[in-house]
Amino acid sequence: MLPPSGRRGGAAHYNACAGVFGHHGRWAALSAILALVLGGCAAVGPPPAPDPDTPGGACRVFFANLDRAVTEAGVRDGIGAPAEAYPYLRGTRFLHAFHDDLDDPAVRAAWLDTAQQTDRDARALELINLGGAALQGIGLPPGMDNPWQAVADCGDTLRALDRLDDDPAAWRGARDALTVPDEYITWHRAAGVYPVTRWFIRAGVGAWQRGVRDTFESARPGDEPAYRYAPAGDAAVALDQATALLADAERDVLGRPRLSARDWQRLFDAYAPVIETEGEAPHNRIGAPGQDADGQPVVDTSRPVVYTLVSSTRFAGATHVQLNYTWWFTERPVDHWFDLLGGALDGLTLRLTLAPTGELLLAETMHNCGCYHQYYPVQGLLARARPDYAEPPLVLPGPGLPDAGERLHLRLEDGTHYVQSLAFAAPQPSSADSYATQDYDRLRSLPQSDGTRRSLFQPDGLVPGTERRERWFFWVAGVPEPGAMRQSHRHATAFVGRRHFDDPDLLERIFKPVAAD
Repeated sequence: MLPPSGRRGGAAHYNACAGVFGHHGRWAALSAILALVLGGCAAVGPPPAPDPDTPGGACRVFFANLDRAVTEAGVRDGIGAPAEAYPYLRGTRFLHAFHDDLDDPAVRAAWLDTAQQTDRDARALELINLGGAALQGIGLPPGMDNPWQAVADCGDTLRALDRLDDDPAAWRGARDALTVPDEYITWHRAAGVYPVTRWFIRAGVGAWQRGVRDTFESARPGDEPAYRYAPAGDAAVALDQATALLADAERDVLGRPRLSARDWQRLFDAYAPVIETEGEAPHNRIGAPGQDADGQPVVDTSRPVVYTLVSSTRFAGATHVQLNYTWWFTERPVDHWFDLLGGALDGLTLRLTLAPTGELLLAETMHNCGCYHQYYPVQGLLARARPDYAEPPLVLPGPGLPDAGERLHLRLEDGTHYVQSLAFAAPQPSSADSYATQDYDRLRSLPQSDGTRRSLFQPDGLVPGTERRERWFFWVAGVPEPGAMRQSHRHATAFVGRRHFDDPDLLERIFKPVAAD
């Protein structure tokens, strides 16, 4: 488990209390639970207010005021809060992959640049969601015209004053502060006698995986789907052109390609999937999510949208680009009175991992609760006989390599939206509705009926109103609100052990590279 940094208040609190459970018996665990109920672990008081008259003091006051306003308004972005001592930096699991390489000044500078940009992007959304009235009360440092400028300029000022680029003690402190806590609640596992219950959970997961494998390997969709969605226009960029975009791209020190917005869109267009759903019912139509007047999620199925996001991972010593496609349904309908899995809002993410040379290596699917994470190797990967995870990953047969003009087709089951098949096939635009693609970040700032803006996601990364009854049984696994929809970078994907959709070493722990013939 990665140590907490305070980046995510709830998780950091739970994990800070975790030590009382690991080394004592049942009574110590029960005593600790009682302490949590009565008042929590020993609380640490708020840090002293920054002095505006010290070097950089006006900037520290600005960040403190901004964070206070964001917290009070409940508009903290679900990616998590900045590090308390470094309010201009936010960590990610991808950045954690470089923690052992920060002695290299070039790597360190790129690492800091990325952490600073991650904070700027999140703060830009928080400022938009905060709204005009609240912004007026924050106050700006002297000589700055708007809070967006203050975020950027003050970040640069404090980074220089903190000497993060050249002082080993300083940057090591920042590195430790930006370590991202995992998405598991340790005291839930202790209270749920996890060392025992994990074996029952693992048995259930194993039975489910066997059923999925049998169904997937025998599935041969023959009937026309009730709904078929293809990318708008379907003016496909040839995959060999997309491969060349990555192969020829200049890369930064962390190994990420430097592409223009237009070239990123060309990549997304080239690999955009065809989505097919069985069962002619409103809950099988994709659409654009929003919120009603009560803050509950709704989906406008008259506007089919797939949201795109670029992520990165590490494999075989290199950074690999990942193209994420996310779509949403109105619900997973409740099928019967004891249905634990149904509820408002449902959705899937398709993630495609590309080699630095541009070839498609792996497809993955995951429901947007972090559930049902499945892997489909395409080329260049061999599943390890003993993957380095307590809960074995579900590796299914891949779709093979596409022929010219083919797109990846996903067939989804009626209601459950389980993946029934995944294969390359020629598109059939005449029988398909078209979907638009939009940047995933739009979900982090949605217009409201009263003229304000809010994220689809709460500060803890969850979508309100998407709770599932399964939480009453699976809370013992330590996953917050099992079954609820959640924001990217907040997906725990295993009930046994600890695994995240954005673990930077995920591929390394499940697959090994295969040399090309």
